[in-house]
Amino acid sequence: MEQPTEEVSVAQRRIQDQVGDLGVIETGLPASKRSPSSRSLTVDNVPINRRSNDKGVVKRIADSIVHRAPEKGESVVGDNKSLGTEDVTRPGRIILKKCEAAVPSSSLLNRLYKNREGRKKTILHSMRVDVPAGSITAILGTSESGKSTLLKFMAGCMDKNMAYDGIVNLQGSTSYLPRETNLHRFYTPRTYIRHYDRLLSSRAQGGGCNNMPNRFKRNQSSDSNGDNGGRPPMRRTSSIMTHDDVENLLDNLRIDHERRDTIVGDVFRRGLSPGEQRRLELGLLVLGAPDTLFCENPVEGLDSETSLQLMEFLKGYSSNSSRRVIVTLNRPSLFVWNLIDNVILLSRGRIVFEGPRFDMESFFSHHKMPTPARFSPLEHYLAVVNNFRRPNVSVDWESAFKKWQEEGDDDNEDGLADDIETCFPTAIPNVMIPSMQSRSNNEESSSCLSYLCCCFGKWSPKFIELLRRYLLQMALNPGILQLRFGMYTMLSLILGMLFFNLEQDFSYQQVNSHAALLFYSSSFYIFMVVAILPFLAIDHQIKEKEVLNGFYHPITHHLAVSVAAIPTVFIMSLVISVILVNMVQLENGIMFFLILTLALWCGESLAILVSLCTKNYILGIVGCAGICGLFMPLEGFMLIPSKFPSWLRWTYFVPFHTYTWRSLMHNEFSGSLSGNGVLQSYEIEDTNIAHDMVVLICYSMIIHILCMAVILVTNTNVIAKKMKES
Repeated sequence: MEQPTEEVSVAQRRIQDQVGDLGVIETGLPASKRSPSSRSLTVDNVPINRRSNDKGVVKRIADSIVHRAPEKGESVVGDNKSLGTEDVTRPGRIILKKCEAAVPSSSLLNRLYKNREGRKKTILHSMRVDVPAGSITAILGTSESGKSTLLKFMAGCMDKNMAYDGIVNLQGSTSYLPRETNLHRFYTPRTYIRHYDRLLSSRAQGGGCNNMPNRFKRNQSSDSNGDNGGRPPMRRTSSIMTHDDVENLLDNLRIDHERRDTIVGDVFRRGLSPGEQRRLELGLLVLGAPDTLFCENPVEGLDSETSLQLMEFLKGYSSNSSRRVIVTLNRPSLFVWNLIDNVILLSRGRIVFEGPRFDMESFFSHHKMPTPARFSPLEHYLAVVNNFRRPNVSVDWESAFKKWQEEGDDDNEDGLADDIETCFPTAIPNVMIPSMQSRSNNEESSSCLSYLCCCFGKWSPKFIELLRRYLLQMALNPGILQLRFGMYTMLSLILGMLFFNLEQDFSYQQVNSHAALLFYSSSFYIFMVVAILPFLAIDHQIKEKEVLNGFYHPITHHLAVSVAAIPTVFIMSLVISVILVNMVQLENGIMFFLILTLALWCGESLAILVSLCTKNYILGIVGCAGICGLFMPLEGFMLIPSKFPSWLRWTYFVPFHTYTWRSLMHNEFSGSLSGNGVLQSYEIEDTNIAHDMVVLICYSMIIHILCMAVILVTNTNVIAKKMKES
């Protein structure tokens, strides 16, 4: 439904009065309403003059100034009854019919007997929103208004306790930036970008699902739908970024040259500042050139200047007419506020405004609530819709917005309470990341078999790159190898000095000392694998982010982590064996080393499994320590198997500690009459070391199979989403 000419003329006057002689470029308008070669802004095919800024500063004003009344049969925001199929066809349209969270009952009896699921709490009410392309859309509201829930619904990563129904029509690829900054701490900005570039380039290499050449390509829709604000696009002809490409991206991220070889930093070493880390994480996500970028409160905890730089980067990224940037914000500064194109304002799970930012003042002025002079507009809007300090004033803002939408904006005045909307010079970077086409159109298939074939074809280069990452982490992260190396070395030296040149005369004291030393080796060294759990928990958060954004399959990540742990286990076993065998004079040092290596590998596998089952590393340490503590008394040293209660004798074969300890004992005491007597006293005279070593290998394989099962169960929604996209 076209707008009348006089209303468009009003829009022209409003824009010209608003920006004066400053520059305006097109933004947020549908591709059909833009002219790729023209330097003018159009609304419903009516041109609006555009003036060039002398300083070359880019400022985007609005994607639509004039509200149109809904056509017949078209619903307005929040009208659940008319959320029909006609609303789904429009690109950028999101329809939410319900969003509820299961709240457990406070009573234990109710949870066990009466109401196991608890009651349902409505998080978001029915709504319909439109997210225009080529713009930044901000979801605003107070705490518990539903901002993050709506963002996760759009991104397709809702929490498991949510019951929701709706449709999201956002074409193309997506990426999601979580609230917390999750980065590997040993990379520098330059090396991190190159690592992600190699990881992403493997999408277009090999595999059964890609016949495209190994090169980056610009999104075709961006070439056909409009220019890039008069700025030249950044192109690459190789699948691997050149040095200039890396430097250009770091320039856009406002990371200083002297900081580009600084590590991210961890508890052991200082590195990048929080603002630099956040901008680097954002730059890594846009390497894949997603059509829709979701950012959950990207400026939280940052100062105003750093927040502005980050939002300017997002502004430059969204300048492509085919891209959308959707963010949640709490209290943006006025500088950040001026960079927002489209606004979704929530209050208690309901929409109270949805549309261009410049129309918000008209809406609130229409309801006699203009922004006071020298007052932050966003603070005013939030205070008004939530009735801050106005308990006697109650307005149904959701209904008021529906009515205002139906009536249309007939305000011929500016409607702004002061001049806070006046444009100011900003430094929008030239961000044009070429996207990568991973498969040809004639190979598109959504079948599970095709997806699995595609995954197996792509796993190899991704696995190699991830393996390279974790081998590098083992060498550069002090907590992975150096700290554990120091702990195992210190413990082994203490044991070596305590049991130095222990004679094997088969007296009770000597036999007991040998058995105790081997028990310690088969128990406490394994127990010390809990030291790796904090680092596995951090890596688990990074893995969740990368899997959600489609960088690789979670099974590929697990295989890389497991294989990369082998050198660590090998080094730890070698250190322990060299010290103990030489200082204590143990028998057959090579066999001692092999048995201990398999035992530590089982312990490392158990730690990986526990880290997958819980996100909190403290709970993981408690759980892993509890399992090891349970296995220790069952391995046959404290109590021989025949003394176990008859109904618990099967537990003797459950711990992998059992096969480790009895193999070490057999390796130490077999071969002599007195030694065989010692083995008989512990009822392990029939031990076959080769058989037990095979059992340890199978034990670790079973643990890794369980790990893969946990990964597939916990990532069902993400895998199904990526399979559908493939």
